[in-house]
Amino acid sequence: MDQRLAFICGMIRPGRGVIDVGTDHGYLPVRLACECYPGYIFASDLREGPLAAARRSAAQAGVSDRIQFLLSDGLDACLPDAVDTIVIAGMGGDTICGILDRAEWCMDPAYRLILQPMSKPEVLRYWLSNNGFCIEEERLVEDGDTIYQILAAGFTGQNEALSDAELWLGKRGLAEPELYQKLVLHEIRRIERRIVGLSTSASEDPQRQLAALQHRLFELQTMREN
Repeated sequence: MDQRLAFICGMIRPGRGVIDVGTDHGYLPVRLACECYPGYIFASDLREGPLAAARRSAAQAGVSDRIQFLLSDGLDACLPDAVDTIVIAGMGGDTICGILDRAEWCMDPAYRLILQPMSKPEVLRYWLSNNGFCIEEERLVEDGDTIYQILAAGFTGQNEALSDAELWLGKRGLAEPELYQKLVLHEIRRIERRIVGLSTSASEDPQRQLAALQHRLFELQTMREN
């Protein structure tokens, strides 16, 4: 198991049940079963191939009887009463939003969401903050040259206003300070490169993009200085 999944596993609290959406090889459910997670464990995937791989992982670890395998598009086959923790990791932020949007039952304080977007974290945070979820925890994990953003959220029914920079990187003070600063610097460098590329264009649309990027760059530089 890589550091990213190991970290996510450590964020899961004992409870009624957990579902790993897009389980792939099933490493997360297998580890939970091996560590004697007390509730139901569901491994879900859209495709039969990854689900078969997850079954093999469980069999090799001797925990096949502890995991229920679901061939499912997102949370469509999940029984709401069987889980209180929903893990969706390794997908784009927009894909995660689509999965949650179809499962309105998860908009309930009874559920804890643990989410790890591989791309478009700003889309995911925007969806959460505008659909009554509070981001309770932000964690960063560095694995090789990549810093993964992992967040835990719960439903409160209250929308939360986030700045542009917070949508991209999360709220300052929730994540590990050293890695957060590193992530901020990485984003500053990325935006500076985009600004250079857009600065040579005279069309109206790039000019609007340029203004938005310059605003975000200012926010990030302020966050870094403070």
